[in-house]
Amino acid sequence: FAIAGFGLNLNQTIFSVDPKTNSIGTVGNYRYDAISGGIGLGGYLYIDAIPFVDLDLEFSGFGTSYDYLLIINGNSTTYSLPYGSFSGYLTLQKKVLKLSIPILAKAKLTVGAGLNNQTYKSVPDQSDLETLTGSGLSSSSTAPTTDALIEFVKENTDSANGFHIQTGIQFKLLMLDSFLYYRQVFADNVILDGKGFGSLNLRLGMGF
Repeated sequence: FAIAGFGLNLNQTIFSVDPKTNSIGTVGNYRYDAISGGIGLGGYLYIDAIPFVDLDLEFSGFGTSYDYLLIINGNSTTYSLPYGSFSGYLTLQKKVLKLSIPILAKAKLTVGAGLNNQTYKSVPDQSDLETLTGSGLSSSSTAPTTDALIEFVKENTDSANGFHIQTGIQFKLLMLDSFLYYRQVFADNVILDGKGFGSLNLRLGMGF
């Protein structure tokens, strides 16, 4: 195996959020439909020159969309809103099994754990809707335009720190590296009202 490598990461985030309707007092309510995991892309760099463990650094994100229904003073508006996260992962990995075909190919099973930071988009709640209407929610309030609500979601993010564990297989064919691994992330509220999420990751890159 090379002492370092870099490349691209393709991931499928695994989670599910149930639909829910929330009241906004006497003015109306908002509802979001079920939200499920999205496809993401990122990049990675690893160093395999440290005794006993490998150091792995990854930046990646995922995105999906969901339907959001807002009813204000009897008028209903439906939106398709973005949902996702951009993350940084620092992982220490350890080899637990290694196989090789002399000169041509190698494979190893690894386990790892580390820290992460998540920057994510939240589902608009009553406080957000009050901000968008300008003067709170009242009998004279109207729903924000689609462009205004989407722009608000894009510009307003939250962040959370967490930790993760992962396991997977690294394949090496000559100078080409590939990884297939599963990661479980523990970070509050990145997924609405949840404690974390999983992801299945495929990496393709070069070792040197």
